[in-house]
Amino acid sequence: MIVSITKIEISSYSKLIAFFKFNGQIINDLKQSKCKKHKITFSWNLKDWYTMTLWLNENDINEFYRNGTHLEAMKQSKIFSSKIQSTRIHNEDLISWKEAKKILRTINYVKTTNC
Repeated sequence: MIVSITKIEISSYSKLIAFFKFNGQIINDLKQSKCKKHKITFSWNLKDWYTMTLWLNENDINEFYRNGTHLEAMKQSKIFSSKIQSTRIHNEDLISWKEAKKILRTINYVKTTNC
């Protein structure tokens, strides 16, 4: 199984409506997809949003990410987001948010120090 973890930083509060529009549609699409489980959380200031999804394989992930609402949201992501981080790990179930955020911080640190 594959867990996809994403952090989206909203560039300004004025962009929240555009983000909510796509996010709601993507959640509806997830419910119709081959996604096994999903969960969402956000920071207290509503600027950082995290999603985590569980998939059987890479093909199922790519089929979802490269089509429909998600594809359109990615094309327009610069409208509402200043930064998007994403990674995938192998695990049999979704992990805790604490663990997921630590993984994203570690990946960001590695990218920053290797530049």
